[in-house]
Amino acid sequence: MRPDTPLSRPPKFELPPEFPGAAWYGEEELAAARRVILNRSPFRYYGPAFGGEVAAFEREFARFLASPPGGPWPEETDLRVTAVNSGTGALEVALDALGVGCGDEVIVQGFMWIASISAIIRNRAIPVLADSDDTLNLDPEALRAKITPRTKVIMPVPMLGGCARIGRIMEVVREVNAERAAAGLPAVRVLEDCAQALGAHARGVPGSAAPAAPDGVHRVGTFGDIGIFSLQINKNITAGEGGMVVTRDPDLARRVEALHNVGYAKDAVPAQNWYGDDPLGWGQGRRMTELQGALARAQLGRADTILAAMRASHDRMEAHVRGLGLTPRARADAENPGDSGYYCCFRLPETDADDAARVARGRAAAALLNEWGLRAWFMHDFEVHVYYNIQPLVEKWPMNNGCPWECPRNAFHAEHGYARGTLPRLDDGLVSTVGINIPSCLTPEQEQSIMEVLTYLRGTLEG
Repeated sequence: MRPDTPLSRPPKFELPPEFPGAAWYGEEELAAARRVILNRSPFRYYGPAFGGEVAAFEREFARFLASPPGGPWPEETDLRVTAVNSGTGALEVALDALGVGCGDEVIVQGFMWIASISAIIRNRAIPVLADSDDTLNLDPEALRAKITPRTKVIMPVPMLGGCARIGRIMEVVREVNAERAAAGLPAVRVLEDCAQALGAHARGVPGSAAPAAPDGVHRVGTFGDIGIFSLQINKNITAGEGGMVVTRDPDLARRVEALHNVGYAKDAVPAQNWYGDDPLGWGQGRRMTELQGALARAQLGRADTILAAMRASHDRMEAHVRGLGLTPRARADAENPGDSGYYCCFRLPETDADDAARVARGRAAAALLNEWGLRAWFMHDFEVHVYYNIQPLVEKWPMNNGCPWECPRNAFHAEHGYARGTLPRLDDGLVSTVGINIPSCLTPEQEQSIMEVLTYLRGTLEG
């Protein structure tokens, strides 16, 4: 509840870096980089003393994704991983492999990173926004109304480490695909954009057409037809940049591997050419370097430790926020929360104030928290993570040749707008919510200092 006694301003304090994986860089990462440099072999397919770092990382990441949260990695898995140069590259390659192009719609939530939208645009398709639920992620119950015969892909985006209700999303997609099969329509595919949720887990049954694994707890990125991840510096593990594309489907894996390179599949074993022998499509040159791969391997070994630390700090922070009478962002699975703990978001007290006053209140709350360096965001202002803050989307800026908006096959885009007000429930959540970063190596003293600032904030709020 709101404190009933006057509060003094807490003292200033120092916090660890906001970058979860980079904060743990040490001897293992130094040894990994040194290994590649001494081999003089930074290219992923060959070199003077080629070490195969990227290929090893792909195998290890597949095993990590197949593991129970915090548990041992299985030796074998049906998951296939292709490492690429960035999370954005992973999205573009994944959409390309799924056959997305002119005349297609891709359903996506309005709270994401701009790359989720730009990848759709750059593949010449039309983004269709669907509203969010109280997790601030894609609302499963909002999907059916958005699906049309033009729908090619649905893209859930577990934002800021918080999971969507992905189990229910997959149930809805399987129901829809059964109906589409009966009507002679192609299946809708699911692309999980897990750039901000590496290592998170959720409950449900993977598979968009038929169950691909038993009901249970699975890492996010393994529920849909394809999942993507990022290794950019803000992510749970990092190589500075980098991305991964994951699938269980052997044909999709073949397409991803070819399209991320020069567009040739490696059907022969061994392939005569390093890039493959069988032309499949136009490649993108999205290869990960051996330096990235080596750093990613070192970081992957720390992933569950980093996640455990963030989750523990996040849970304590969330309990404190709840004790102040504020409402934390909803968890998709309250009994088995699998969020990564990267951000603690909470709603400000309910108010009858008009929109301008709510915006002013949210900005003031974030500004106050940032006086102590808490890296707070008022979600309404969260830059190009919010659909209506992306000017090229709202104004439908075209590619150089006018695509996708001027393409005759995309004339239906006139049915879709992107201005604020398009997603009422998300809009209300964003204008009511503030979030703070949870560093991955907080001390008990630092946690206590953050809680004192949150208590001070609560004392300034009406309601």
